[in-house]
Amino acid sequence: MSEQVIRPGRYFIVAFFLILVVIGADQASKWFVMESMLRVKSENPDFWTWFTTRDMVEFFTDQQEKYQQVVFNPWLNFTMVWNKGISFGMFGAGQGKTPLLFIALSMMISFGLLIWLVLARTKMLFFALPLIIGGAIGNVIDRVRFGAVADFIDVHMADRHWPAFNIADACVCIGAFFLILDTIFDKSGSKKKGTKNA
Repeated sequence: MSEQVIRPGRYFIVAFFLILVVIGADQASKWFVMESMLRVKSENPDFWTWFTTRDMVEFFTDQQEKYQQVVFNPWLNFTMVWNKGISFGMFGAGQGKTPLLFIALSMMISFGLLIWLVLARTKMLFFALPLIIGGAIGNVIDRVRFGAVADFIDVHMADRHWPAFNIADACVCIGAFFLILDTIFDKSGSKKKGTKNA
């Protein structure tokens, strides 16, 4: 099975719109879950006020902001976690200039993937790359605003919990999955062409 090769950049506008949708969905979900579902307080800011206010994570810890846990079923909770590492809490002990390093690295990768998106020649890439780029930028926005990433999705079985994550992390993982599929299909297609030409 191989993908149909298309003209580079043919679906770039659609793909760019998907990047914006991923960023918007990620930030809107964080606002709604943090402010309306988890934070214990009387006043909830509207999305734009929340989005344009830069409060470093120390503000929340110093003020001892209270968050509740929302239990949906035996395997899914919403719980507030501030992640100073990368996706799924990896390297979360970083201090000092480490967050700036993560921001710079994420933006460099996103820029590289954006160039790849411009040159993309398969439909799957036009779906996979925007998910990864949008997810990466969504978490960068958190690092700039809070100094950490807001995670809240807690999937678990019994006492075994998967590291908390958010919509941006999920989009990055889904995008990476389709990126791998695209690579597999591209290789299988190349092998078939090579066989025919032999």
